[in-house]
Amino acid sequence: MTKALADHNGQASSDDVPDAMACVFLSGMLADLRMWHPTLAAYDGLREAAKPPMVPVMCELFDHDTVTDMARAVLDIAPDRFALVGMSMGGYVAFEILRQAPKRISHLMLVNTRARDDAPAIKRRRMLLAHLVAENTPFKGVNDAMLDDLIHRDNRHDDGLVRLLTEMADRCGADVFKRQSKAVAERPDSRAILADITVPCSVMVGEADRVISPESHREMADAITGASFTMVPGAGHYVPLETPLVFAKALRDLLAR
Repeated sequence: MTKALADHNGQASSDDVPDAMACVFLSGMLADLRMWHPTLAAYDGLREAAKPPMVPVMCELFDHDTVTDMARAVLDIAPDRFALVGMSMGGYVAFEILRQAPKRISHLMLVNTRARDDAPAIKRRRMLLAHLVAENTPFKGVNDAMLDDLIHRDNRHDDGLVRLLTEMADRCGADVFKRQSKAVAERPDSRAILADITVPCSVMVGEADRVISPESHREMADAITGASFTMVPGAGHYVPLETPLVFAKALRDLLAR
């Protein structure tokens, strides 16, 4: 678990900006802190006077194989109260944080994620895939077929984006992939807690997300009182990387609520 209570350049802290809101960022599978760098740069570039000051707290979910333990590890290093951004697997961990410590959350952003658990057949397929991929040498966590599903077709030939996704997966490696796959496969269904969420909440999905459908995001937003729903043009399963400025503006709007 890695904590970065600073900006993405390591140049700020909550002491430097006394009124800044801590915001915990939780990535999806096979992603490290670089997942959030474009969004943080875009947030820094927003010049509106109404932009809430924000200090990112970024956590890498590498060391545990259950969402319960992942959530506990995040809570151990997070500030007493914080905004929470969960992307894909990070959203599953966000739901578990809401179970364990709901009063510590001030704002919630759910991105490219869902509250429903996996059906038994999908759980079995997920674990089989994890075993097969992890046993291949060298480990290759991202391949061309996966990229077709993960990112918008207009971004499919963005060499920088493809290289970043590949480098992050390679850095995580087979052992992290197996642990994260187990955590995701065995996660509980979180639909029952949606009605209990009372903090300001934003739900975002890329229009071309083929991993978790936009329709499931809309249903999730409808179940959360007062939640906003945004379907982002030009993005797939990686809204923070594919459309960082859109994501940064949505985060600004959420933190201002």
